[in-house]
Amino acid sequence: MGSLLRSQKMMKLRLFIEKSVAHETISQLAETGIFQLSDLNEEKSSFQRTFAADVRLCDEMHRRLRFLQDQVDAFVKEPYMEQEITQEALQSIQLQELSQYLSDLENSVTEMNSHWETLKMEERKVAEHATLLLAGERFFQVAPKAPLSEYGTTVLPPDPERGLVNLPRSHKKGEESQSLLGTASMKGKETIEETILGYYAGFISFEHIHSFERILFRVSRGNAYLKYSSLDEISAMNISLETLKKEWEHKRVFIVFYPGVALGSKIRKICEAFSVSLYHLPESEVERYRLLQSLEQELRDLETVITSTQSQREEAFLELATQLPLWKEKVRREKIVFHAMNMLNYDTSNNVYIADGWCPFDAYSCLEECLDRAQKKAQGESPTVVEVIQSPKDPPPTFYKLNKFTVVFQNVVDSYGVPCYQEVNPAPFTIITFPFLFAIMFGDIGHGILMSLVAAILIFKEKQLIGKKLNELVQTCFDGRYLIFLMGLFSVYTGLIYNECFGISLNLFKTRWKFTSGSSLACGIDNCVDPMANKPPLHIYPFGMDPIWSRAQNGLSFLNSYKMKLSVVVGVIQMLLGIILSYFNASYFQSRLDVYYVFIPQFLFMSCTFGYLVVLIYIKWLTNWNAPSCLSNPNCRPPDLKSTLIGLFMSPNKVPEDAQLFRFQGEIQSVLLFIAIISVPWMLLPKPLILLYRHRKSKVVANNHEEQRGLLDKDSTDNYLSVVDDESEESFDFGEVMIHQLIHTIEFVLGAVSNTASYLRLWALSLAHSELSLVFLEKVLYNTIYLQHPIAIMIGFLLWAFLTVGVLCLMESLSAFLHALRLHWVEFQNKFYNLQGEGIKFTPISFST
Repeated sequence: MGSLLRSQKMMKLRLFIEKSVAHETISQLAETGIFQLSDLNEEKSSFQRTFAADVRLCDEMHRRLRFLQDQVDAFVKEPYMEQEITQEALQSIQLQELSQYLSDLENSVTEMNSHWETLKMEERKVAEHATLLLAGERFFQVAPKAPLSEYGTTVLPPDPERGLVNLPRSHKKGEESQSLLGTASMKGKETIEETILGYYAGFISFEHIHSFERILFRVSRGNAYLKYSSLDEISAMNISLETLKKEWEHKRVFIVFYPGVALGSKIRKICEAFSVSLYHLPESEVERYRLLQSLEQELRDLETVITSTQSQREEAFLELATQLPLWKEKVRREKIVFHAMNMLNYDTSNNVYIADGWCPFDAYSCLEECLDRAQKKAQGESPTVVEVIQSPKDPPPTFYKLNKFTVVFQNVVDSYGVPCYQEVNPAPFTIITFPFLFAIMFGDIGHGILMSLVAAILIFKEKQLIGKKLNELVQTCFDGRYLIFLMGLFSVYTGLIYNECFGISLNLFKTRWKFTSGSSLACGIDNCVDPMANKPPLHIYPFGMDPIWSRAQNGLSFLNSYKMKLSVVVGVIQMLLGIILSYFNASYFQSRLDVYYVFIPQFLFMSCTFGYLVVLIYIKWLTNWNAPSCLSNPNCRPPDLKSTLIGLFMSPNKVPEDAQLFRFQGEIQSVLLFIAIISVPWMLLPKPLILLYRHRKSKVVANNHEEQRGLLDKDSTDNYLSVVDDESEESFDFGEVMIHQLIHTIEFVLGAVSNTASYLRLWALSLAHSELSLVFLEKVLYNTIYLQHPIAIMIGFLLWAFLTVGVLCLMESLSAFLHALRLHWVEFQNKFYNLQGEGIKFTPISFST
């Protein structure tokens, strides 16, 4: 805990690194993670820095690796063994060679994908063409007959049932009629003398078919004949459509007949506008059969090529998948190194790089070993020179030695703000106080056990889960597993005090009260000679609440009174602890002003007001109000402490006889109020006035000193005085200091009231949790048990279990967690923590981040 109470001592170093070993030195520093670099090139943009091109190269390699990883994820389905990442394997890879190899590999994969897409597209076209030939067989078989004199003149309204533009179906008896295409074979380009109609056939998207039909009707003025069919209808004719079946679910095969070349040109343009796939469809059945046989053979050949190509792709990507993690790690590390080297300053005269940074004092020997190792590994001519430098204006970073247990509590603290250098760290106290405050609001034996079990499982399996990509919620729970485990244990403890387990009071030690027919009130089992006297038991329940209170009519009011007082006691004690910690900060930084004019008045004000209230609570708890001496005195009864606290400020010297808890209470309250009132100007005025006095005194001393410097010429003296005056004005402004102190004084005085009231949330959430548990138990589980039906009982139990886990263990725990977080950040930490501004977190160059 000592190493966690205050941050590690830091030292600022300057390294003079030989140019030839700079890369290896930074790499070794990142391997150890003990040195934080300062940016010596802040005035330069990221594009103007020395190694900007190398950083961009790493970014480009990252892009290529992401592309290759996407390809591996898409095509490699079987499990594979990744190559082990070792120092030897990483050092054997040269960045430039890897960059060229990745570039060639990307081009190869892109070309392979392009070839694959070409094959798949060709397969689709061949399959569609073959399917169209099968569909064409049906189209020509059902081709209608029409009078010759009507072609080109008949208006063809759309048939909504069949999706066709029909020719007239009724003919006059004896009229000449012929096949729709005439007697001559045609391929869409025949003249009127050779044939009557031309046609186009192909595939169209189902969502465009109706728009396509309407435009055809309008452009052709009813002279186009459209027929389309779904592929399901074709498959019903025993035609296999396994290839590209999903894609074809949204397509329709169609054929459109038209008279005249001009209209055919228009229809072709319409087809192109709708992205229609057009294919050759011979009218002759023999030609269709020959073409179909040719397409089927071509399709079989394509399937063979595609299968072979797929196998080769999977083998290539499988081999690639084993090496990708190693390449990613190499590029990631190189980018970290080059980014750090961009912070170095190059000394051209000595041909060395200069690096400034912070190192923990205890890790200095480790740093020297790291530098020696880098110099030997890179075979440098001269060792790296280390120089300790002083930098008063550059505040040291804050660094704590953390482990897997303490890191989560430090993260809770750092979420509010990073501690200043060597400031008292709230994290050691948070380890106990945070789960305890949570447990006060969440106290239940059963719920605490469930929470502890979940956390224990995560702790037990942490070696398996570390490094794995988890769900966001699971990852959050895993990161806070030790905190959740403590919250569960503390909840079990407070649940034992409240005597609540899933809303049920446990009679572990047998109740010490009993109800009798002689009185409506209970009396102690060992002190019930006269039931009408309602005397308490001589030997109370050994631990926690007596289970009789869960059945008593005044049980809720009793528990409310207890939890309310408990919340105030815990809150005041924690706030006083925060004020005491402010003394340790002021004492450590040798700030006597803060000790005498901040800590003392704040501690006195809090102790004389709400600290006095805590004393009254304990006196009230420890007083035996059923003692014979008290029962014989009509003024001996429990007072209302809220009225007593109000009377402390309104009339401290006048305490009613029936509200007195001890002798001379009025006189003591007057003294306490006087001290509290004096504490307000005590913390407001002395510190700014003393700072003003010190400033004026130092200014007079500086002026006298300058008058005695007769050897200085007038120009240099004027320049020096102007600098001193500017620095003085910047360092001290009495108005600003006074306003700052006034704000802090008002904030503390008002905060003493509001912060104490804020701790009542402990009581409120504890009451809500207890009552919700009882409501779910009685209204959901008990009511279904009373039905005495097994199915109803099972449903009721499942619903109760769901509400218990979902509402009480998840939602209520989250609410209690957030309230505990607020009490630590605002009510506790604002008394001593981060008062001088936010600290700087130690962020060393490291490969592990």
